[in-house]
Amino acid sequence: MTKITSALGSDYPKVITPLVDQATTSIDILMYEWKWYGHTSAGGVQKLNLAICAAAHRGVRVQVLLNIESMGHAITKINTRTAGFLERAGCKVKFGQVGVATHAKMMLIDDRILVLGSHNFSMGAFKKNQEASIVVDGREDIGPYRQYFKDLWEQFFG
Repeated sequence: MTKITSALGSDYPKVITPLVDQATTSIDILMYEWKWYGHTSAGGVQKLNLAICAAAHRGVRVQVLLNIESMGHAITKINTRTAGFLERAGCKVKFGQVGVATHAKMMLIDDRILVLGSHNFSMGAFKKNQEASIVVDGREDIGPYRQYFKDLWEQFFG
Protein backbone atom coordinates (compact mmCIF):
# COMPACT_ATOMS: atom_id res chain seq x y z
CA MET A 1 0.00 0.00 0.00
CA THR A 2 1.33 3.42 -0.96
CA LYS A 3 1.79 5.99 1.77
CA ILE A 4 2.01 9.73 1.03
CA THR A 5 3.49 12.18 3.54
CA SER A 6 3.87 15.94 3.23
CA ALA A 7 7.16 17.81 3.57
CA LEU A 8 6.04 21.43 3.66
CA GLY A 9 8.16 24.54 4.13
CA SER A 10 10.72 24.30 6.90
CA ASP A 11 9.53 20.79 7.87
CA TYR A 12 11.35 19.33 4.82
CA PRO A 13 14.64 18.46 6.56
CA LYS A 14 12.80 17.07 9.61
CA VAL A 15 10.87 14.71 7.34
CA ILE A 16 13.59 13.81 4.83
CA THR A 17 16.78 13.51 6.92
CA PRO A 18 15.51 10.46 8.88
CA LEU A 19 14.66 8.75 5.56
CA VAL A 20 18.23 9.35 4.37
CA ASP A 21 19.56 8.05 7.70
CA GLN A 22 17.57 4.83 7.16
CA ALA A 23 18.67 4.27 3.55
CA THR A 24 20.35 0.90 3.03
CA THR A 25 21.06 0.50 -0.68
CA SER A 26 20.68 3.65 -2.79
CA ILE A 27 19.93 7.34 -2.90
CA ASP A 28 19.43 9.00 -6.29
CA ILE A 29 19.05 12.78 -6.34
CA LEU A 30 18.08 15.18 -9.12
CA MET A 31 18.56 18.78 -7.97
CA TYR A 32 18.48 22.24 -9.52
CA GLU A 33 20.37 24.08 -6.77
CA TRP A 34 22.26 22.46 -3.90
CA LYS A 35 24.15 24.65 -1.45
CA TRP A 36 26.82 23.38 0.88
CA TYR A 37 27.23 25.25 4.15
CA GLY A 38 30.27 24.90 6.35
CA HIS A 39 28.58 26.30 9.43
CA THR A 40 26.00 24.92 11.83
CA SER A 41 23.69 27.93 11.52
CA ALA A 42 22.60 26.44 8.20
CA GLY A 43 20.55 24.08 10.35
CA GLY A 44 18.49 21.57 8.42
CA VAL A 45 20.31 22.02 5.12
CA GLN A 46 23.71 21.08 6.47
CA LYS A 47 22.25 18.24 8.55
CA LEU A 48 20.72 16.82 5.37
CA ASN A 49 24.01 17.36 3.48
CA LEU A 50 25.93 15.48 6.17
CA ALA A 51 23.32 12.70 6.34
CA ILE A 52 23.71 12.11 2.59
CA CYS A 53 27.50 11.98 2.95
CA ALA A 54 27.17 9.62 5.94
CA ALA A 55 24.99 7.33 3.82
CA ALA A 56 27.74 7.16 1.19
CA HIS A 57 30.31 6.43 3.91
CA ARG A 58 28.26 3.48 5.16
CA GLY A 59 28.09 1.97 1.69
CA VAL A 60 24.83 3.36 0.29
CA ARG A 61 25.21 4.11 -3.44
CA VAL A 62 24.56 7.84 -3.80
CA GLN A 63 24.14 9.27 -7.31
CA VAL A 64 23.51 12.97 -7.82
CA LEU A 65 22.55 14.75 -11.03
CA LEU A 66 22.91 18.52 -10.71
CA ASN A 67 21.91 21.42 -12.89
CA ILE A 68 24.59 23.36 -14.76
CA GLU A 69 24.21 26.73 -16.43
CA SER A 70 26.81 28.66 -18.41
CA MET A 71 30.29 28.85 -16.92
CA GLY A 72 30.45 31.59 -14.31
CA HIS A 73 26.70 31.43 -13.61
CA ALA A 74 25.83 31.50 -9.89
CA ILE A 75 24.01 28.12 -9.97
CA THR A 76 26.99 26.50 -11.70
CA LYS A 77 29.36 27.85 -9.03
CA ILE A 78 27.10 26.72 -6.18
CA ASN A 79 26.55 23.23 -7.59
CA THR A 80 30.21 22.74 -8.55
CA ARG A 81 31.29 23.58 -5.00
CA THR A 82 28.73 21.15 -3.56
CA ALA A 83 29.76 18.45 -6.03
CA GLY A 84 33.29 18.58 -4.65
CA PHE A 85 32.10 17.91 -1.09
CA LEU A 86 29.79 15.12 -2.26
CA GLU A 87 32.48 13.42 -4.36
CA ARG A 88 34.97 13.53 -1.48
CA ALA A 89 32.34 11.71 0.61
CA GLY A 90 32.04 8.96 -2.01
CA CYS A 91 28.96 10.16 -3.90
CA LYS A 92 28.86 9.94 -7.69
CA VAL A 93 28.01 13.31 -9.23
CA LYS A 94 27.09 14.28 -12.78
CA PHE A 95 25.90 17.51 -14.30
CA GLY A 96 23.06 17.95 -16.76
CA GLN A 97 23.40 19.79 -20.04
CA VAL A 98 24.13 23.49 -20.47
CA GLY A 99 21.09 25.10 -22.01
CA VAL A 100 18.66 22.47 -20.68
CA ALA A 101 17.67 23.12 -17.08
CA THR A 102 17.80 20.19 -14.70
CA HIS A 103 15.01 21.84 -12.75
CA ALA A 104 13.36 18.91 -10.97
CA LYS A 105 13.88 18.41 -7.26
CA MET A 106 13.65 14.68 -6.73
CA MET A 107 15.14 12.02 -4.47
CA LEU A 108 14.72 8.25 -4.67
CA ILE A 109 15.64 6.23 -1.60
CA ASP A 110 16.18 2.46 -1.78
CA ASP A 111 14.08 2.31 -4.99
CA ARG A 112 11.03 2.51 -2.72
CA ILE A 113 10.66 6.10 -1.55
CA LEU A 114 10.18 9.12 -3.81
CA VAL A 115 10.62 12.68 -2.56
CA LEU A 116 9.29 15.14 -5.12
CA GLY A 117 8.51 18.83 -4.90
CA SER A 118 9.80 22.35 -5.09
CA HIS A 119 12.55 22.31 -2.43
CA ASN A 120 16.08 23.01 -3.58
CA PHE A 121 18.69 22.12 -0.98
CA SER A 122 19.29 25.64 0.34
CA MET A 123 18.53 27.74 3.42
CA GLY A 124 16.17 29.86 1.31
CA ALA A 125 14.13 26.79 0.39
CA PHE A 126 14.15 25.40 3.93
CA LYS A 127 13.57 28.63 5.87
CA LYS A 128 12.26 31.47 3.72
CA ASN A 129 10.48 30.31 0.57
CA GLN A 130 7.01 28.83 0.43
CA GLU A 131 7.92 25.33 -0.71
CA ALA A 132 5.91 22.12 -0.92
CA SER A 133 7.10 18.55 -1.41
CA ILE A 134 5.69 15.07 -0.91
CA VAL A 135 7.09 11.71 0.09
CA VAL A 136 5.64 8.70 -1.70
CA ASP A 137 6.44 5.34 -0.12
CA GLY A 138 5.41 2.69 -2.62
CA ARG A 139 7.75 0.70 -4.85
CA GLU A 140 5.27 0.05 -7.68
CA ASP A 141 3.92 3.61 -7.85
CA ILE A 142 7.29 5.28 -8.26
CA GLY A 143 8.56 3.12 -11.14
CA PRO A 144 8.29 5.89 -13.76
CA TYR A 145 10.40 8.20 -11.58
CA ARG A 146 13.09 5.55 -11.09
CA GLN A 147 13.20 5.07 -14.88
CA TYR A 148 13.31 8.84 -15.46
CA PHE A 149 16.34 9.20 -13.17
CA LYS A 150 18.05 6.18 -14.74
CA ASP A 151 17.51 7.56 -18.26
CA LEU A 152 18.92 10.97 -17.32
CA TRP A 153 21.84 9.43 -15.41
CA GLU A 154 22.88 7.31 -18.38
CA GLN A 155 22.59 10.29 -20.72
CA PHE A 156 25.32 12.37 -19.08
CA PHE A 157 29.03 11.90 -18.48
CA GLY A 158 30.38 12.13 -14.97
